[in-house]
Amino acid sequence: MAAWLAEAQRHRRDGRVDEAERVLARAQVLDPAHPRAAGMLQELRISRRLVAAVQESQALLGRGQHASALRVVDEGLKADPQHEPLLAMRRQILAAQRQVQLRATEAGLAEQRPVSLDFRDASLRQVLDVVTRHSGLNFVLDKDIRQDLRVTVYLKNVRVDDALDLIVSTHQMARKVLDERTVLIYPNTPDKLREYQEQVIRVFYLSSADAKGAASFLRSMLKLKEPFVDERSNMLALREAPETVALAERLIGLYDTQEPEVLLELEVLEVRSTRLTELGIKLPNAVTLTPLAPSGGGGLTVANLRGLGEDRIGVSVGGITLNLRREVGDFEILANPRVRAKNREKAKVLIGDKVPIITTTTGQTGFVSDTVSYLDVGLKLDIEPTIYANDEVAIKLALEVGSLAGQLKTASGTVAYQISTRNASTALRLKDGETQLLAGLLSKEDRTSASRVPLAGDVPVLGRLFSSQLDDGSRTELVLAITPRIVRNLRQPEPSEAELWVGTEAYTRLRQVGSRVAPEEVASSGKPASSGQAADSAAPDASESDAQAADPQKMPGRLALRWEALGPIKAGVPFALALHGDLGPGLRGMRVRLAADAGRLLLLEAKEGDLWHQGAANVSLSSSDAANGEIDVGVVRNEPTPAVGSGRALEWQLVSPQPGRIEVRFVHAIPIGVGGGSPEIALPPPLVLEVSP
Repeated sequence: MAAWLAEAQRHRRDGRVDEAERVLARAQVLDPAHPRAAGMLQELRISRRLVAAVQESQALLGRGQHASALRVVDEGLKADPQHEPLLAMRRQILAAQRQVQLRATEAGLAEQRPVSLDFRDASLRQVLDVVTRHSGLNFVLDKDIRQDLRVTVYLKNVRVDDALDLIVSTHQMARKVLDERTVLIYPNTPDKLREYQEQVIRVFYLSSADAKGAASFLRSMLKLKEPFVDERSNMLALREAPETVALAERLIGLYDTQEPEVLLELEVLEVRSTRLTELGIKLPNAVTLTPLAPSGGGGLTVANLRGLGEDRIGVSVGGITLNLRREVGDFEILANPRVRAKNREKAKVLIGDKVPIITTTTGQTGFVSDTVSYLDVGLKLDIEPTIYANDEVAIKLALEVGSLAGQLKTASGTVAYQISTRNASTALRLKDGETQLLAGLLSKEDRTSASRVPLAGDVPVLGRLFSSQLDDGSRTELVLAITPRIVRNLRQPEPSEAELWVGTEAYTRLRQVGSRVAPEEVASSGKPASSGQAADSAAPDASESDAQAADPQKMPGRLALRWEALGPIKAGVPFALALHGDLGPGLRGMRVRLAADAGRLLLLEAKEGDLWHQGAANVSLSSSDAANGEIDVGVVRNEPTPAVGSGRALEWQLVSPQPGRIEVRFVHAIPIGVGGGSPEIALPPPLVLEVSP
């Protein structure tokens, strides 16, 4: 039984579910009540159902039935909440569902033709009725809209969206687009806003800025409710209206910038020169007379002093020394540290020794204890840089050079140290790469001493024969050279990024510059019908506006993609497939779907190219592959600036399980523009891969 269970476990681990079930069925014939065999068989049945759920959800997703596919996945996860293929399928379905919802949101109202309105003191219902009859839009009015509300409006050649915005904003109302042809209009009051305004929860994981500071910044700019801040993960969460969240996302992109850093190259030079000269004749300066004991008499006694004579007095005279000494010394002590520091953060450098200081404490009972502390002696530098946007660095600098000058011993035996020190502190502002010298910290000492014979040594000129003179001089200078080199500075945003028009204080939302419709949109919108005083003047001329209506999804320029060259490909060996992009108009991101024969290509990893990291931007990437051979990859810059120029856009790490010819083709490639628009795209032809055995 144990052997069959081990064999079934091995088949299950290798993915051969049918073989494992057959082995367990034979085991149950011998022992139908065996608990482990029954349990493994039940797990295999659950695993089979989960595999079927993955396949069914993939088929539903391929047909665009996102809700049905999500229900199948959720039912499967009830049996095994940690089933990785189902979890991956759920993420893929939610991503696809979000893309569909975003496209529906960006589409706005179906009617984009320009209109002209000319109403004098007309009722709101009359105005909306005319717009409905000639544009096909549906309007739903809240029950609290006043029945007697009168509207006076004179508009010519404007979009329907802008006309509705003007009408509702000038009459203390607000609107909500329910779908592409239905608009809800309600009073602009706090109670109605809470009732009708959609709420979005958006979570920001900040990479550089502090979450508390970002929350304070958003509260000050957008008058938000209290955001949630998690200091552990540096996360910030908002629950606001979609328009407010869109503004917060733009502001966070400007606020969450990388901290500037600077590399400080320091050179500390201590130049010391000594000069010592000792010349002259050093004569004996003392004659010593010593009484001697008599021979054979032992030691000297008082009685021996009575017969003290010339022969019993010893004489000691020092020798004559001729001093001819000259010493010259030059010393250079150089320290060359390099310190990398963040903006407005202090950096410290210590090159030297820690001198122990012993403190003795005597208690009332006579117990004696010693406490050891350490004093820093040597070269100490305290630096605080401030990096400015114009590539200049302001530096607060404190320099201290200390050395041991001597030791002092107290009456209790404790040793104290005499410290010689030189200090300098300054604040300077330098350009990137500019070198500044700090010098002039001088220490000069001259000493002269002489040994002379009294009277004879004081005679001019001849006195040099009866004296010896020592001249000792030393000079020390400290020089500091400092050079800042900016490693990373603040990114200067373009005016289009740094300036945001956010509507009015009562109705905050992202607006165009000047809160007006762009002139090119009006110019390309076509000509409205002639307008008179009648209410029917609101109708546009369909024959002209249909042909000349602006397409907001098109931008000037053209995007070109091409395959990058590949090396030889072998079956079962991973290889790279890359896509090169020429971003003429500039893009913020791209969604690409590739297709090949089912089972011929397996996705190991998808990577974004260097093209999207321009300006040190953070990039989000999502990827998935399906059983039908389709591979989806989406990449988007987390900053509202486009990537421009040419370079590698995407890269796939793939493997082909079997040899043969594979054709890789594009299902679609959807570029993501900065302002919601997208340029035209030129797709490369299918790529044919030859996979060798």
